[in-house]
This record gives sequence, C-alpha cells and structure tokens, in this order.
Amino acid sequence: MHALLALLALAATAPPPITLDEALAEAARANSDLLLARHDAARAGVDTYASYAGVLPRLDLNASFGHDFLGAQRIVQALPVAVTVNPVTGLLNPLTFQQEIVSIPAIDYADYALGLTLALPIFDGLRNWNTIHEAEAAERSAHKSVDEALLTTAFETTRRFFEVLKAQESLRVLEETVARSEQIVERARALFEAGRGGRLDVLTAEGNLGHDRIAVAQGEAQLEFAGADLASILGREATRPIAVVPPASVAGPVRPAALEPPAPEELLALARRERPLLAARAESVRAAEAAESVARGGWYPVVGAQASYNRQGPTFSGSEGVYGDPTQQYTATAQIVVQWNLFNGRQTLADEERAAIARRRSLTQAEQAEQQVSAEIARARANLVSLGRSAVIAEGNLRAAEQGVSLAADRLEAGLASQLEMRDASLKLTQARLDLLDARIDEVVARADLNRAVGGQLARTHETPED
Repeated sequence: MHALLALLALAATAPPPITLDEALAEAARANSDLLLARHDAARAGVDTYASYAGVLPRLDLNASFGHDFLGAQRIVQALPVAVTVNPVTGLLNPLTFQQEIVSIPAIDYADYALGLTLALPIFDGLRNWNTIHEAEAAERSAHKSVDEALLTTAFETTRRFFEVLKAQESLRVLEETVARSEQIVERARALFEAGRGGRLDVLTAEGNLGHDRIAVAQGEAQLEFAGADLASILGREATRPIAVVPPASVAGPVRPAALEPPAPEELLALARRERPLLAARAESVRAAEAAESVARGGWYPVVGAQASYNRQGPTFSGSEGVYGDPTQQYTATAQIVVQWNLFNGRQTLADEERAAIARRRSLTQAEQAEQQVSAEIARARANLVSLGRSAVIAEGNLRAAEQGVSLAADRLEAGLASQLEMRDASLKLTQARLDLLDARIDEVVARADLNRAVGGQLARTHETPED
C-alpha cells in the first residue's frame, strides 16, 4: 500500500510530457549557449554606438574648490639698484640689478577654478569612421552568430528529443517482449504440469524471461541518460524525468511519404543564402578589412578644432569672482590642433601588417566555413536518403515478423512447434519493431540535420498523402 502511494505521489509531481514544439520553445528561452550568444551580440551593439565617440565632439567641464597654502620661504631674486643721475650729462644712469636673498612670509588664500573645453575631430586618416564600420560589421556578425546558435540549439534539441522518444518507445517494445515471454513461461509451466512438456522447456522460458527483464532495466537506464541530455539543453536540472509526446511522423502505423531532398548543388546554393555561419564569416571579413583601414590611417596626421574657456581666482562669487560675471576673470582660446606622428618605432607598420594578417585569416576562415557547410550537406543528404530507404525496408520486415509470431503461436497451440520456434519469432518481432522505430526517428533527425546545414530553410520535412 505504501509503495502504491509513493508511486502515485511520484506521478503527481512528475512534469507533464512535452511536445517537440514545446521543447524547441523552452530551449530558445533558456539554453545557456544561446543566452551567451545573445549576450555577445548585445555587447557588440554597445561597441557599435561607442565607436561613434571618435567622430563626435567632446565637451569637458572642469571645476575645483580649494585653498592654497604657501609656507615661509627664502628665495634669491634679482632686485634693481637705486637709480642714479650722471652729474655730467644730467641723464639717468643705466639700471643695474643685484641678487639678494628675500624672505617671503607664509600665506594662504582661496583658489577657485572653472573651465569648459570643446574638442571637435576634423581629420584622422578616416580611422574613426573605419572603426565605426568595423564595429558595425562585428555587430552584424554577432547577430548572425546568434542565428547560428539558435539553429544549432534547435537541431540539438530535436536530436535529444528524439533520443528520449527512441529510448521511451524502445522501452515500451521491450516491456511488450517481457509480457510475451511471461505468457510463454506460463504456457510452458501449464504444459509441464499437464505432462505434455519437459522441465527443460520451463527453465528455458524462465531464462529467456530473465534476459528480457535485463533488457528492460537497461532500457530504463538509457531513458534516464537521454532525459538528462534533453534537460541539459533545455536549461533544466536533470533531477526529474522527462517524458515526450511522439510526433505524428513517427507515432503513426504507417510512415508518411517523405520528400526527396533536393540535389546537392541546390542545397549548397540555399546554404550560401541562408546559413547564418556563412553570413557571420562574411561579416567578420568586412570587419577585418575595416580594421586594416584603421591601421592604415595611422600614417596620416590628426587634425582637430579645440576651444576652451577657463576662470581662476581667489574669489568665489561677485563681479570679480570665478563663479560671477562670465565676462570677467577668464581666459579663452580657440585653435586648430595638428598632430602627426613621424616615427614611433615602426609601431604603425606593425599594426598595419597585423591587420593584414587578420584579414587574410578571416578570408581563410570564411572559405573553411563554406567547405565545412558543403561537407555537412553532403553527409546529411546521404544519411537522409539511406535512412529513408531503411525505413521502407523496416516496415516490410515488421509486417513479416508480425505474421511470423502469429504463425508460430498457431503452430505452438496445435503442438506443431517448439518453445524455441516461438522464442525465435518473438525476438524477430522485437528486433523488427526496434529497427523500424530507429529508422523512423533517425530519418526525422537526419532531415533536421540537413535543414540545419542549409540554414533552416529546407522545404517541408514530410508530405502527407492526400485522401
């Protein structure tokens, strides 16, 4: 009774089964890899608007409020000698100086300052504008990387969802096999007790039953493993079991007719237009080209306009105060500033060479990505075609196995067959069901993989036969 209550409590707290659409939506919200990609894209957006600082004016306000203290000092100063008159000419003699040590007493006074500086860039070899282009390309690349992460997450969620479904349905098939083995054991015991069978038949049937129960236990463990993998990509803790709802494409008795995948050339052309990875690599190349232009701008002078207005004095307010009449007690400047680095230890040359290497590296990565996508498409397409053919064959094998079990049961009932023949037919039925289940699920996953490889724009995965 207590065990039953515990099972009921566990069933009450277990989460409801989820559909594939629900799993995809949950992964899109909570998957950690996808969240990290979105954070990177958000940071790239911040870098973009921050890059405009180099072409916009800068206005700085400076203010200080304090007191200056000067201690008593002794300094050497040049002081004029007393003025004398030439008695002959009646003119003043030339002024002469002499150095004397002068003592200055300690003094302190208030010190206030207020300043405003405006700087406006005019020309810098287009470095700042190219910095903006680099940041914008990097932001577009980051957003395409989010799309690629979303595509990868969707496929991986689909794959793990169907791994749970495969383990779930395989366990059901194995449990049905246990049920058939239990019937065989009961029949063997009944025949033995009626004197129509031997003890060896009973022991053999019991051994087969034990073997089938071991397979069920292994299937339960496999279901837990698959559920933990699915929970991980959904952003859940793997502490509670996950049950899934079989999609119609694999739950029905007859496999829906599948569309033949397009030719490899058509798929590759679609991927070049739609695959986020290729678009992200192309934007990375543009960012590297802009970075090279930034480095090349180091050879040019920097020209800017600057204006400043400063006030300083010992009085805080009033007409002569620092924070008083703005037309008094001020110093203002307006100037064009030119700065041209003529030699910096070949640093500009090194920056330009590094940027050129980075650009060539980005081009190589873009070519590598296209080769990678081409290989992914070829593998996924070949796998999908092969699995589609395997599913058709598996359907035929299942029908033959079902007929074989029915025939073996009739022969056993008529006393024309042995337990070994019935066991062999049962095993073939189990294997045929597992083969069909694997083929159907693997075909759906293969089509999802091909859809991922071309950028998520593949045509409908299945075509439902019309009535």
